[in-house]
Amino acid sequence: MLITVEDVCRLPVLQEANVKTSHRFLDQKQIEWVSVIETPVEDFVRKNEFVLTTGIGCGHDQDLFIKFVKEVIDSGAACMAIATGRYIKHTPKKVVQLAEQHQFPILEIPWEIRFADVIQEIMTLLNQKENKVYLQSEYIRKKLLNMILQGAVISDIANFMYDMIHLPVLITDKRGIIRGHSKKTEHLKETEKHHVTVKVLPNKTETFSHSNLQLVTIANTTALQLPIQTTSEIQGYLYIFLIHNQTTDILDHSLLHLLEHAVTTIALCFLQENTIRETEMRLRDDFVWSLAKGSITSPDTILSRAKTLGYNVSLPYLCIIGFPENLKEVFHKTKEKEPSYEHWLQNIIWSIEREIYFAEKKVSLKTMATFQRGEIIIFIEYPTENKKELLDHFIQVVEKGVKDIVPDLILSWGISKQAGIQLFHESFSEAHLALTIGRRQKGAGNKSTYSETRVDRALMTLLENQELQTITHSTIGALIDYTQERGIDLIHTFIVYNRNRGNVSQTARELNLHRQSLLYRLRKIETLTGCSLDNHEDNFLIELTIKLWTLGILEQK
Repeated sequence: MLITVEDVCRLPVLQEANVKTSHRFLDQKQIEWVSVIETPVEDFVRKNEFVLTTGIGCGHDQDLFIKFVKEVIDSGAACMAIATGRYIKHTPKKVVQLAEQHQFPILEIPWEIRFADVIQEIMTLLNQKENKVYLQSEYIRKKLLNMILQGAVISDIANFMYDMIHLPVLITDKRGIIRGHSKKTEHLKETEKHHVTVKVLPNKTETFSHSNLQLVTIANTTALQLPIQTTSEIQGYLYIFLIHNQTTDILDHSLLHLLEHAVTTIALCFLQENTIRETEMRLRDDFVWSLAKGSITSPDTILSRAKTLGYNVSLPYLCIIGFPENLKEVFHKTKEKEPSYEHWLQNIIWSIEREIYFAEKKVSLKTMATFQRGEIIIFIEYPTENKKELLDHFIQVVEKGVKDIVPDLILSWGISKQAGIQLFHESFSEAHLALTIGRRQKGAGNKSTYSETRVDRALMTLLENQELQTITHSTIGALIDYTQERGIDLIHTFIVYNRNRGNVSQTARELNLHRQSLLYRLRKIETLTGCSLDNHEDNFLIELTIKLWTLGILEQK
């Protein structure tokens, strides 16, 4: 901690000094240097200086002396000590009023006291304090280094900081997930997903010697925020809570040294934990992907590897596959500074897997997940009751969590029908087929189950039939071309019209079209297909060929 005017007033050399102004602020005025100055001040006085003067430059001109004192106050000096007796007999009343108005201490010292003695004692005190700060900084550095070497976790560092400064400490990753906390942070540990919401305080004019410090609020408590960085990348944030109406005046050299050492140590912890997490994720990803592909055939091998990774494969599992439709588009829109798409994608994958973990806790079902070839593959424990409700709820929780992080991301889902013990490949194949058919039939952002695709799976066996390919092309080929060229979706128009069993009014309302506009489209469909919409067989033919087209029959040609 820096020395204050109160500390200096206790020095033996200043025992005869008389404090003329601002007695109540002596312990708040910090001193960093000492100087002797006479008028003019100009730029010769720095902030937090202990200024010694005889007033010789002012003679007996009171107005000039008042101007001189005002310039010293404006420079940000800590206080002024006036050698009285020769040039200044006593501090003028107007100077006292000016100093009191600015909460600026003025000391009167006897003319006989040599400035050299005052400077020597103040510099000795400053050096002692500086040495104490250095020794404390070294103690902190060595202590934190030893903690790392002995396998300390982030909360251990937070508690060490609390013991040093007696203020609650919280550490999060860059998305606000709590990674460590000290004592006295119980009100934050119960937050949903251990996630904190940070609000930067507006209209704050505090300036910090550490440029990265920021004043924020968390859970209605004011805190200092400091980023935790490795190279140029922010890994997370360190928060120190200001309690009992404390202000940023607590930011002395000791605390700043503690912050700097702590941030460096926490950054090392983050790197260490990230390395371990990446290794664990790679092993788990490889295992789950092997189950999905069916490349592990030995039940004993599956059980052994699962046990090592903390999975229980003796439960019945069902497969869910999620497909992020627009990852690259979202990346290009993001305002976060990411070094590359691959780096950003890795962070998104971690976030998605974390949301799967939280969703697993909410529905009380075990999961195994991996991200492979652009797909989120999840094996989830098959519920014994309320199957549909629990699975739907699980997907909803995952989607909500993901959208909280990446609001514009669109997810499509495929869900298997088959579930059981060690039926991973079969379940994965079903979910993948449900996803593929669902995306073709319903578009992006929908959910499809394998049991809903019976008709489509039956039709898929016909995709390579040459005659059906020809019939499909001759029936709706012109319809497809018209839709693509004119931007008027006649395919969708027919699907809605057919679903409404030929009810024109209901179809017009659903498509938000005027009745005459719909009738025009229906006539155009008849012209382009050569079919009559009043003929049931023609309607069936158009419906069949559209289904075959969505399944990709024309891609087989």
